[in-house]
Amino acid sequence: MALEIRKATIKNALLLVREIKRGIRDQAPGGQQFTPLAQITIDSKGSSKALIDTGFLINSITQKIMSDSAFVGLLKTSVYKDGESVANIGAIMEYGCTINHPSGAVIVIPPRPFLHPTMVKYQDEVLQNYRDALLAILK
Repeated sequence: MALEIRKATIKNALLLVREIKRGIRDQAPGGQQFTPLAQITIDSKGSSKALIDTGFLINSITQKIMSDSAFVGLLKTSVYKDGESVANIGAIMEYGCTINHPSGAVIVIPPRPFLHPTMVKYQDEVLQNYRDALLAILK
């Protein structure tokens, strides 16, 4: 019994990781377009793609299978070269934030959710994978 559920859990985790990354590359996780970057940001980074700069954030999206569950997202232990937590940056991207810069400037980073919209979009498929696993057990 546990083996079928574990297989479904792994299948679902891999599905979500793949689709979260695809959503970032397509700039529309779960089918929801990102808020466009500000022109000053585009000029600074040389690209109009949100959440893609060095590729470290997108490459840090992962899954971790535990005994009876799975984690999908950004691990707290993943950090940029400067020591900044990738999970913290991911939270800022997912929910947005306002930064009061010491110069007096106010920087508003709008939410660009990449985790939640993907999970919502694929929740029916995830549930179906578990249903199929349970049916396989009952056969």
